[in-house]
Amino acid sequence: MGKRLDADVCSIYLTETDLRHLALRATVGLDRAAVGRVRLGFGEGLVGHVAASREPMAFVDADEHPAYRYFPETGEERYHSLMAAPLQVGALSSMNGLSIGVLVVQTVARREFSEQDLALLTTCAQVIAPVVMNSQLLALVSQSPGDRERIVAELGESGAARSLPSTEPQPNREVRGHATSRGIAIGQIYFLEDAIDFDDVDYVPHPDVEEERRDLAGALDAARRELQRLRDDVGDRFGPDFAAVFNTHVQILEDKGLVAKLQTRLDECGSALAAIRQVLGEYAQMFASIEDPFFRERGSDVEDVGQRVAAKLLGVRDENVSLSEGAVVVASNLQPAHFALLETEKVGAIVSEHGGPTSHGAIFARALEIPAVTGAKGILDAAHAGDEAIVDGESGVVYLAPDDVLRGEYQQAQHRAALAVEHLDALASRPAETRDGRRILLTANVGLLSDLPLVERHGAEGIGLFRTELLALVHRGFPSEEEQQQLYTHVAQAMAPRPVTIRTLDLGGDKAIPQLGLGHEENPQLGWRSIRLSLSHVRAFREQLRAILRASAGTKVRLLIPMISCMEELWQVREILDETRRDLARTGWRFDPHLPVGAMIEVPSSALIAEALARECDFFSIGTNDLTQYTLAVDRGNERVGHLYDSLHPGVLALIDQTVRGARKAGIPVSICGEMASRPLAVPILVGLGIGELSGVASSVPVVKEIVRALDTGEAAEDARRALQASSTREVHAIGAARLRESGLLDHPDIGEWLRRKVGEDREPHASD
Repeated sequence: MGKRLDADVCSIYLTETDLRHLALRATVGLDRAAVGRVRLGFGEGLVGHVAASREPMAFVDADEHPAYRYFPETGEERYHSLMAAPLQVGALSSMNGLSIGVLVVQTVARREFSEQDLALLTTCAQVIAPVVMNSQLLALVSQSPGDRERIVAELGESGAARSLPSTEPQPNREVRGHATSRGIAIGQIYFLEDAIDFDDVDYVPHPDVEEERRDLAGALDAARRELQRLRDDVGDRFGPDFAAVFNTHVQILEDKGLVAKLQTRLDECGSALAAIRQVLGEYAQMFASIEDPFFRERGSDVEDVGQRVAAKLLGVRDENVSLSEGAVVVASNLQPAHFALLETEKVGAIVSEHGGPTSHGAIFARALEIPAVTGAKGILDAAHAGDEAIVDGESGVVYLAPDDVLRGEYQQAQHRAALAVEHLDALASRPAETRDGRRILLTANVGLLSDLPLVERHGAEGIGLFRTELLALVHRGFPSEEEQQQLYTHVAQAMAPRPVTIRTLDLGGDKAIPQLGLGHEENPQLGWRSIRLSLSHVRAFREQLRAILRASAGTKVRLLIPMISCMEELWQVREILDETRRDLARTGWRFDPHLPVGAMIEVPSSALIAEALARECDFFSIGTNDLTQYTLAVDRGNERVGHLYDSLHPGVLALIDQTVRGARKAGIPVSICGEMASRPLAVPILVGLGIGELSGVASSVPVVKEIVRALDTGEAAEDARRALQASSTREVHAIGAARLRESGLLDHPDIGEWLRRKVGEDREPHASD
């Protein structure tokens, strides 16, 4: 089996007669002297964790996992990755068998185990388990009569459908999901009401179809009124940006196509509830087929609306949930309406079984800086109301029933983070300036009005990337010129006199809105998207350019064109922009006649012709997320190849360097607006490459500022030179870490320990530019 899985270690741990502990009983690869000596409890270490959970698991960096426990006698320090499957008997499923041991393989090289690897190991465990069980039963003969009776009783209880004699929840049980909103919370679990289960509702439709139609119409009207009330309440509490989401929900209810489908299904089946279920199912299937997660999760808006209409039909009312301080709120899906029902000041964290980091609810959580994990499969079954949980919004992990050791570790992490925030917030008014006096502009990436307070709070010096796609999403089509102009003007005036860089629509491919008419594409990421799409919808593109130009009057707006891949695209944009300027001048609109125009460098071709592009631009903005993806041929959302995605790859750095050199010859500035701008390891190298502006998540601005202020330009330039000559990403990581260490940041009394943890966890997040 070890050869089939290409493993360096294969070991078997067996359950001892107390049914509470495991012992190493056989191994190939570990020190054989450890056999019989290594003993651990259920839930202790990664092996005990697998035994307690009764689920196969794989760990790429086993020794970095919080549950990892090191046994020196095994000599396992040279093995990095681990995969384990429980040995179970009497099991109809993975959750109702008796755990009698664990089968483990380990590798020296860091490895991403595939689903096939996990399935093969599980199959091997299933074959081995009955043999082990027979051997264990024979061993009972040597036990004392009292022990035999106890063990047989334990095995026989509940048909052997249990792995532990205690009904207490297993400590430190881990549920993984998407890291959605940063931060750590430790608190008591509270459940929000589940969505209506249509299969479990005793609903008798009215025998008269006309009466049923009236009931459906009444439910639609009641849902619309409730959404309008929620919109007003949320707007008063959190601002107009939050309220705008409920406008989207109202628009869904007023969509003639949706209402017509409901009425048609009602006529066919005679039941308003069945009609809602069928139409919701059709919409869910449609949205599930969209590849892009941001747009796929818009399906949750339709689901929320449908659930609301069903609730009105059934007479179900929303109830406010009474919370204790620091509550961990668990829900099936994180919906915007939850924020109207919850005492948000008491919410420590939010966890949802479904959904992802780009849902409206997730966006709300980030705007309110509430730690959140979404897509935590199994959390609804595993968690118990009133139990304690730890939510790590940085890693996307939820720990249920934490023991004293784990709780203490996370309490220390919370304390370190609080000290770091206190220290960093004190720097808000100080410039991001290197020790030798070089200024670096630190700006923020935003897409919502609700992001603006975060820009202020964390001391960002403007907006380096304003995403305009959200407005198109809300309208499910191209928004009007007036709506865009009002939004852009609001943002520009709120930031004045600081700069605001507005990017034109970055839609297309799998990010569709109804007016696009895209049809099917084999590879949407390389297809009709971004500026290519805008140039194919010239009328809508002109309206957006007019809105941006009008917002530039008396403000510091810059225009950014995404995904430029050749000179011809840039020339075409320039031509349309010049025509738009002349039209506005003829009609008397005020605008900045010298509006700076920049190209987004996010495909290798644009980096390679940067010198030519720079002669036609006023600035460059490097979108490192897409640039990394296209350069390394890695889909950043694909778990199987995600470990290869790293913007500190020497090849990516070479393209950044070529872009900076081309810009320098033309005398134009260069910024970074991808996730790379927020990575501690990347900051010294980017400064050394000559980047003058870093635009990232607003909350990252203080730590980036601290790093910049600890750097010397000459030393950073030498680091960048060495990074460009490096042969691997690992070497580049080491160069960045060495600079942080030599600058004294990793030993800083306030932020050193916290920053060391951040550097140790440096796995580049997957997010959109």
